[in-house]
Amino acid sequence: MLNKFKLIVFLLTVSFLLAFPLTSIAQSPEASGLTIQNTLPGNAKYPFKRLKEKIIYLLSFSQKAKFSYGKLLLEKRLSELASLVDSKNPAEITVAGQRFAYQAGILAENSVKGQKTVIDPIFSQYKTILGKLRDRFPANSAYWLSLQQDIDTLNILGAKLK
Repeated sequence: MLNKFKLIVFLLTVSFLLAFPLTSIAQSPEASGLTIQNTLPGNAKYPFKRLKEKIIYLLSFSQKAKFSYGKLLLEKRLSELASLVDSKNPAEITVAGQRFAYQAGILAENSVKGQKTVIDPIFSQYKTILGKLRDRFPANSAYWLSLQQDIDTLNILGAKLK
C-alpha cells in the first residue's frame, strides 16, 4: 500500500513538472549591467519568445526603430549567454553564443552612418563582459573557444564599421 502511494506521488510530481516547466531565471547578468531574462534557451517557452521578438522586429518599419530594437535584442542575447554561463548549463552555451554573434551581425549590417558611432562603445563593453565569461572556463576548452569566437566576431564587425 505504501509503495503504491509513493509511486502515485512520484508520477504526479513528474507529470506536474512536465506540464509546467520551471522558468530558468538569470543569475547574475545584472552584475554586468544587463537586464535579467526570465526565459532562457532550453526552456519550453523560449521558441515563443524568439518568435515574438522576430514579429516585433518585422513590424518595426523605420530604420531607427529596427536599430533600437536590434540593440535590445543583442543585449538580451548577451544576458542569456551570461545566465547560461552562471548556471553552468553547457548544453546551451554554444548555441546561445551563435545567436549572440548572429544578432551582432544583424545590428552592424542594418546600421547607418550615424548609428555606427553608437555601436562601437556597445561592442567594446560587450567584449569586456564576454572576456570575463570566457575566463570562467579552462583556456582552449570548447566553451572558452565559443566565447572567444563571439569576441572575435565583435572585433571583425567593429573593424568593418570603421
